[in-house]
This record gives sequence, C-alpha cells and structure tokens, in this order.
Amino acid sequence: MKNAVILLALFVSHFAAKNVFAVNLDQAVQSAVEKNESIAQSWSQLQQSEEYVRQIRGNIFPTVTLEGSYLRQPKLSDPIAANFFPEEQTTTNVKLKQPLFRGLREFNALERQKFLTSAEKQNYLLKTMDVYQQVTASYLEILSLQQDVRNIESQQKIYKDRVRDLLSRARRGESSSTEALTAQSTAAALDADFQIQSSKLRSARETFAVLTGLDSNSELTDFPENETSEPLKPLSDYLARIEERPDLRISKSSAAAARETVSIAKGAHWPTVDFEGNYYLSRPKGFSEDLDWDVQVKATLPLFEGGSTQSQVRLASLQSGEKDLVVNQTRRKAEAEVKTLHDSLSMRVNQLKALKLASDLAEKNYQTLLRDSHRGLSRSLDVQLGLTEYRNSKRNYDQARYQARLDRIRLELAAGQIPTVINKEM
Repeated sequence: MKNAVILLALFVSHFAAKNVFAVNLDQAVQSAVEKNESIAQSWSQLQQSEEYVRQIRGNIFPTVTLEGSYLRQPKLSDPIAANFFPEEQTTTNVKLKQPLFRGLREFNALERQKFLTSAEKQNYLLKTMDVYQQVTASYLEILSLQQDVRNIESQQKIYKDRVRDLLSRARRGESSSTEALTAQSTAAALDADFQIQSSKLRSARETFAVLTGLDSNSELTDFPENETSEPLKPLSDYLARIEERPDLRISKSSAAAARETVSIAKGAHWPTVDFEGNYYLSRPKGFSEDLDWDVQVKATLPLFEGGSTQSQVRLASLQSGEKDLVVNQTRRKAEAEVKTLHDSLSMRVNQLKALKLASDLAEKNYQTLLRDSHRGLSRSLDVQLGLTEYRNSKRNYDQARYQARLDRIRLELAAGQIPTVINKEM
C-alpha cells in the first residue's frame, strides 16, 4: 500500500510538471492584457466616452413626452372667470419639442466628443502597448537568464573535467598543483555565479507571472537567432510613421476638440430657436376645452451678458493654442526618441556582429589550446585563460542578442508600429 501511494505521488508530480505549457510572446501579451487592471479601466473610460457621444447626439433629435396634471382650487364667484379657471382642471397632452438652432453648438459639441473619444481609444492603445513592452522586457530577460544559466552549466562541466584532468596530471607529476588549484578556484567562482544567475531567473519568472497571470514555470518559446541580425531599415522609414503613434494622436485629437470648444463658445452669441407642439388628450372644461392642439416657435437672442461670453471665447482660444503647442512638443519628443533608439539599435547590430565573431574565435582558440595542451604545446594556464575568454565572449554575445531584440521592438513601438497581437485586441 505504501509503495502504491509513493508511485501515485510520483505520477501526479510528473504529470503536474508536464502540464506546464509552452507559451510564446503573443500569448503572454494577450494574457497580460486580459488581466491588467489599468487596461480594463481605460477600456471602461472609452465605453463611457462613446456613451457621451450618444447622449449628445440624442439632444439634437426631437423629444416626445406624455404630460398630465390635475389642479383643484376654490370655485370663483365670477362666472366669466370661472370659465377660464374652473374649480377642477385636468390636462393630458403629448408634447413634441425640437431644437431648431443653437448657434450650431450642438454639432460642435458632438464633434468635440468624437475627438475626445478618439483620444480615449488611443489612450487605451497606448496603455496596451506599454503592457506589451513590459511583458516583452520580462520575457526576454527570462530567455537571457536561461541562456546564461545554460552557458554556466556547460562551462561547469568543462571545468569539472578540466579539474579532474589537472588533478590526475598533478598526481603523475606532469603539472604543478597550482594549476589544479587555479582551475578549482575558477570552478568554485562559476558555482557561485550559477547560484546568483539562478536566483535572478527565479525572480524574473515571478515578475513575469505577476504581469501575465501565467504560471511562473511556463516554458517560453525562444526567438530564432537570425532574427536579431535582420537588416535595420533607414531612419526615414521610422520617422515617416511617427504620426501614427498613440501619444501623438491623443495630442492631435485633444487639439481638435479644443478647436471645437472655441466654436461652442462663439455659438453662445447666436440666438436659440426651439419648436414646441402639444396635442391635448384632455383639457379643463371652459373656453379652452375644444382646443386640441397648439404649436409654438420660441426664439431667444442674448443682448448683454457682462462680457462673460466673449471671455469664454478668449479662454477657449488660449486653451486651443496651448493644445497645438502640446502637439508640436509631442512630435519633437517622438522624433528624438526614434532617432535615439535607431542609433542605439544600429550600434547594437554592429556590436552583435563583433561579439559573434569574438565568441566564435574564442571558442576556436580554446579548442586549439586544449588540444595543444594534451600534446604539451601549451600551458595549462593558457588553456584556462582561453576558456575564461570564451565563457565571457559567449555570455556577452547572448546577452546582447536578447537586448538587440528588445531594442528593435522598442524602436518599432516608438515609430507607431502596432504589434499584431494588439491589433487583434482592438
């Protein structure tokens, strides 16, 4: 019975370990977007803004209401007055009201809200892209640390074999004990480095789990190595797309909304004209009893308001000019960001080529020194230095490779290129 329980526990633990599915970057981003509270709040604000559009549009159309009233008062002694104001008055009517002219303010208000809704949509997109960048950085950090841990494990195995070989040679008197001690010291340093990098990897996985809601032990799909060496497009190609950046679109939509606010303020100088019509289902007995309907056109022209309307126009104009300045400022910042990221990625691409060459040459040098050491043509110290150089070159190349991938993604986002996974969400 005890053996059966142990076997069952081993089976369950094995199945649980196998039940962790591999995920790619798009799946991680999609999971993060679905669980991010800030994005959910932004989506709610977008929906609210669309409802404001419907409300403003509804104010342009006519309203139809059913009204009813009952009035009781003392009976008047004058019979003629009593015909006009009977003791009991019951009135029910259907009322139609249609705004005819408001200085076009209602249409300006509608356009302004549409621009504000467009800004909310871009704000939602901006938050989603920010989450995309955070998840990407976390995703690539894990891949980089995983590769670093694998490199250290590979080097630990090499040093373990190297230490065993040097100890054996020292016992045979073919090399000094110092060489073996040096190799053991380097191996111990590698063990310490392995613990540090493993700890960083566990921490990075926990951060990834918080961002995405996925299991911290999820297997992440790596990128093909040749993707980091793709040719870099000219700077002009990226600058040509910055008008599509969400932050710049937000600024432009806000500026357009501010211009509509100026038109709304100016519209307050114009008269307002309304149409009202009533159809009476019942009226008080008396002279008005036989009147079934009435219509009315009402016009109001503002003559003097103490200059407050003109002040509102000037205020709206100043605010509109301020929004235009924000657009120019946002555009300059976007151009500077794209140029900086493009220069950084260009440097990174050249660096990758150099690091790849250095890593390949360092590996070849180490293999040559190791082969020559067995023939007595190179010192053990030279082999160790060659191995250390190869280890550092390989780790530097792998770290730069993942950083280059992140730099490319940041450049594409800065240039207003929307990832496919985010477009699907929109």
